[in-house]
Amino acid sequence: MSIAAEEDSGDAGRVPPRSIRFADLPRQSLDQGRGSAREVWADLDPDLTLRWQLRVLEIKDSTGLLVGPAGTHHFVVGLAGPQVAVRNTESSRVLRRDHVMPVLSAMVYFERPKLRPPGASSLIVLTFAAASEPPEFAIRTTQTDTVLTAGTQLLLTLRGSVLVDGVEVAPGTALLLDPGRSHPLQAASAQLLTVHRPGSQPEP
Repeated sequence: MSIAAEEDSGDAGRVPPRSIRFADLPRQSLDQGRGSAREVWADLDPDLTLRWQLRVLEIKDSTGLLVGPAGTHHFVVGLAGPQVAVRNTESSRVLRRDHVMPVLSAMVYFERPKLRPPGASSLIVLTFAAASEPPEFAIRTTQTDTVLTAGTQLLLTLRGSVLVDGVEVAPGTALLLDPGRSHPLQAASAQLLTVHRPGSQPEP
């Protein structure tokens, strides 16, 4: 699926937000180890070349392996469950909840301690083509009503819930947005992860 394809359809009207429930997405096996990956969204060029892909992972084994397409890199975000060490060819680091780790390789190794609490470890993986400018993304806490600026393509909540254009986004769901316009956001207190077009966000 591609935002670009929708934009090229000739529909000049507003594209309503699209809610995506993780539980409704098909599970795909990891390349190694027990667990699964669910594709939330893949943004493609008109020639179907991958720009970026967002997936939710569940790691149930002591180790796991995820292999992206050739020439891709990743950002890995801790979501829930026992902590996971993320390893590539150069380093290994324990990933805390809501923290981000870049992996400059198509392959990502996951390790969980053998003595760990029961349950799966949940992660978010943003995969992008290394040869092009990566998408921008941000993790932030929103205390009051605000506006998502144009260029925002996808939003999901790490904690709490929000309303965007009147559509609720609670944990376990994502919202696909029309990047050609801004979107009003209502929140009492929520932690959000948003994905943006490269260069669309103002400098801090």
